[in-house]
Amino acid sequence: MVVGFAIVAAWELVTAVGVVAFRKPMYNALSLVANMLGLAVLFLMLNAQFLFAAQIIVYAGAVMVLFVFIIALMNPEADISFRPGGTEWVYGVVFGVIFAALLAALLFNRGLTGRPGAFTPEVIAAAGNVQTIGTALYTRFLFPVEVTSVLLLVAAVGAVYLAMRRIR
Repeated sequence: MVVGFAIVAAWELVTAVGVVAFRKPMYNALSLVANMLGLAVLFLMLNAQFLFAAQIIVYAGAVMVLFVFIIALMNPEADISFRPGGTEWVYGVVFGVIFAALLAALLFNRGLTGRPGAFTPEVIAAAGNVQTIGTALYTRFLFPVEVTSVLLLVAAVGAVYLAMRRIR
């Protein structure tokens, strides 16, 4: 199990670097698809079969196909121009250090305490994996899920609008 996790973790790191390192947006999107597939494998290793299937069908399938379609529709090759030696790397390093410090503070203060949450394995086993996720999504997390879906819709409509404006 540890060897499998190490392999999948290495896969996640490589594909995450690919998401931000490639210069062509289509390669970035394909790296994100590969990253989401690796995340689905991690869900499967955690014995969360429903999240595994949802990750593949919804995110790696439908959402990423939509993103790839929008990227292809916008024809980003005409707009991108990179200046070598700009200040973007300085900002990236500063924000990366800030993010790493916040992540370390979170892990050492709350993440490693070992306190069980509301959904212990016993509660999930009694109610069922799918039922527990459905109850949480449609009660406690309904608003964030709906806001995310509206944001994705607005982004897609905005990309199509920008692409149509360029065609005319």
